[in-house]
This record gives sequence, structure tokens and C-alpha cells, in this order.
Amino acid sequence: MLEAFQETHAEANRLVLSKNRLKELNNWLEKRVKALEEKIEKSKKDFKNLETHFKNSSCKCDILICENCENLEKKVHYLVNTVDKLSKGKSNFENVLASQNCVFGKAGLGFNPQNKQDKF
Repeated sequence: MLEAFQETHAEANRLVLSKNRLKELNNWLEKRVKALEEKIEKSKKDFKNLETHFKNSSCKCDILICENCENLEKKVHYLVNTVDKLSKGKSNFENVLASQNCVFGKAGLGFNPQNKQDKF
């Protein structure tokens, strides 16, 4: 009986350490998401400014492709790719958060639950 208690206590301590590590990781990831969301908003504003500038540009070249137009197209392409990457990163982060297990979930550890056992 004492051996079972000690084993359960040791497992509980390991779970607490694991929970603390995951909590720190979660906090760091939430800060990273917030920073990336701000970067997305900035990129969207930059994209709108470039789009407005591109529409209102006085580039009425006789040449089909001019350097100014090429530079603007490269910037637009870069901003579209950046926004796309950040959007995918946010969805991946949300999937990671959704896949986290409850601290008290001991399935797969060989744990036999009892009906009268209290949770912490």
C-alpha cells in the first residue's frame, strides 16, 4: 500500500513538473502569437499602402514593364507571402493548444482509477 502511494506521489510530482513546463511554453507561445498578430496587422497596412500607391501611381510607361512597377510587384508578392505564412502559423499554434491534455488525464500510464478518488 505504501509502495503504491509512493509511486502515485512520484507520478504526481512528474506531472506537476510537466504541467509547469507546458504552462511556460504556452505563455511564450501566446506572447509570440500576439507579436505575430501585430506583425500581420502591420503587414496588412503596408500592403494597403502599397496597393493604394500602386493604383495611384503616375507610372504611365510606354514600356510594358518598368523598374518601379517591378519593385512594387516584388513588395506586394513579399507581403502576400508574409501574411500567408503568419496566418498558417497562427492556425498551427491553435492546433497545438487544442491538442494539449488535461493535467489529471492519466490515460496510458497504467493508472487504474477508483470511484472514490479525489482530484487535487
